[in-house]
Amino acid sequence: MAVALITGAAGDIGRATALAFRASGHRLALLDRRKADFAETCDLALECDIADPASVASAFSQVDRHFGHLDALVNVAGINHRAGVRQMDLVDWNRMLDVNVGGMFLAAKYGVPLLARGASPAIVNMASISGHVASADYPAYVTTKAAVESLTWALAGEVADRGIRVNAVAPGWVAAGFTRAALETAEDPVALQDAARRAHLLGRMAEPDEVARAILWLASPKASFVTGETLFVDGGLMRVH
Repeated sequence: MAVALITGAAGDIGRATALAFRASGHRLALLDRRKADFAETCDLALECDIADPASVASAFSQVDRHFGHLDALVNVAGINHRAGVRQMDLVDWNRMLDVNVGGMFLAAKYGVPLLARGASPAIVNMASISGHVASADYPAYVTTKAAVESLTWALAGEVADRGIRVNAVAPGWVAAGFTRAALETAEDPVALQDAARRAHLLGRMAEPDEVARAILWLASPKASFVTGETLFVDGGLMRVH
């Protein structure tokens, strides 16, 4: 049976992705700093700080002992921080880079040997339209998401000879964690919701399960000739821009 490992599994998109893979028949290894949020929905639940090399190495070692291989590695884990360059503390900038980019590096570093033993193995990284449409309020986030795509393209070339495909998914606005937090702190949440509707050709934000279905497709043999690509799941946002 195919095995998928999903980082950031306790978040809205991570949880939706886990459900999608489980429904498709995958066995699951789910990683997050909040193991209790999903421990009963998978075969192996691990607390892991994706930015901590020792924590990641330990988690993947346990995955190796439990399953012996991987067929899909899905890097969803990520954080956000709203602050301009002049206001942001260096520790917050570095943490964004460590989690959003360094975490994917570590997961790939320890995951590729397990994927090389899998059938039609694939990596799917969580990018964002923010890597293409930058917001002045989120310089660290947009920088990390642009870096995710560069890492995806480079890694696709590195591991192609091992039969591993590497792609990224770039959502637009998603009715999930980051957007919910923005709505909760916005001075005018109704205006923010209106802005989200205007930003997308389809006139709405994505639901987490819509992003999850795109991830599942990229990780599946149905996308067997797709690698080094970014799939925009953005409701036409990039066309608006």
